Amino acid sequence: MLSNTSYAWIIFLARKIKYSMSWRDNQQPRNIENSSKRKAKSFLVLGSTSGDDLQSRSVQIAKALSEKNRVIYIEGVFDEGNIPGFRIIEDSKNEMIVRLTARQSLHLNYQKLEASEIAFLKKSFKKCITKIGKNSSYQSYIHHPFWDSILSPKKGSYIFDRIDNSVQVQNAAKHIILSEKKLVKNAFQVTAPHKKLLRNKKDVIIKNGVDWDLFKDTSKMIQTCDVGLCWIKKPVMGYIGTLDEKIDEQLLAKLASSFPTASIVLVGNTDYRPIIEVAEKYLNIFPVGKQPYKKLPLFLQSFDILISPLKPFGQGIADHPELPLYLASGKPILATSQVNRGQLPQNKQFIYYPKTHTEWVLAVDEALKEKKRSKKKYLRIAAAKKLSWNVHI
Repeated sequence: MLSNTSYAWIIFLARKIKYSMSWRDNQQPRNIENSSKRKAKSFLVLGSTSGDDLQSRSVQIAKALSEKNRVIYIEGVFDEGNIPGFRIIEDSKNEMIVRLTARQSLHLNYQKLEASEIAFLKKSFKKCITKIGKNSSYQSYIHHPFWDSILSPKKGSYIFDRIDNSVQVQNAAKHIILSEKKLVKNAFQVTAPHKKLLRNKKDVIIKNGVDWDLFKDTSKMIQTCDVGLCWIKKPVMGYIGTLDEKIDEQLLAKLASSFPTASIVLVGNTDYRPIIEVAEKYLNIFPVGKQPYKKLPLFLQSFDILISPLKPFGQGIADHPELPLYLASGKPILATSQVNRGQLPQNKQFIYYPKTHTEWVLAVDEALKEKKRSKKKYLRIAAAKKLSWNVHI
């Protein structure tokens, strides 16, 4: 009716706009925001430590993954019991931390399991997955060769985080070496802190990082009394990390004897017998055991220089996992030269890399003389700010 009136042009324009809008609706997503979001994944992280050990690489990676994905973290420590099972340690929005039951206390690095113990742990694992993950499909992410015997994973069904080449590690257990080789060979994807530990282009580098908000003030010095070490002598050489077969106990002895008026403080677990024996022999070596993560900045503040006294491993070991923490303090750092160190392209500018025990003694002497406001200090802090836990797999 109106098409023959003076309002015809209005009808024509309205029809044209309607047709145009309909065409656009068919060409574009209705909800652009939702269409661009990546679908969340579910990860089953087989860890190397307890879930509250924030020094652990496996814990930090699981924490980073849980920001956008669902994560079940199976701890690398166990409850002791006679009945297979599990216990939920923590259950937050996107991450659940679980501890399996074993028949005895286990050490992942040294203890080769008997067939009966493997069968027991498999039952514990099965109970856990049946109850917790029954409605989800999880991507297995293995962080220690120990889990190979428990999971018996199929080829191409898992991701493996390779932090070392165990063949090159002195005193590494043979069964760990064999399991690591198998896991690297058959993994769908390998992650590592260093490119020399990867296999191909599909593998991913995940550099060790630092919680900058927690460690940003560690360049400020405090007294040793603030960490309960009033009686020790200054200067203090400090180490934070795992005290295992990778640590050069003979080097610790050399430093203790060469600097009798200084103190060496070792923060970390102390169940490796050679380290304990050296500490018992030299009264200026102080193993203080594993410390709460939030207390580590205080220890860094009480140290004068920081040491990473690892054994030379040829092509073996990756970057020191606590190196980003060290850098945040800005303090002089000494690390074994014969260690892969691809994490920082210009790190020779601000890290001492002695090759021999004699060079270590000379480097410690030089580091202790370094000025408090040297250029190296600010280069270290600047490098630490760039080392966050970026996990993309």
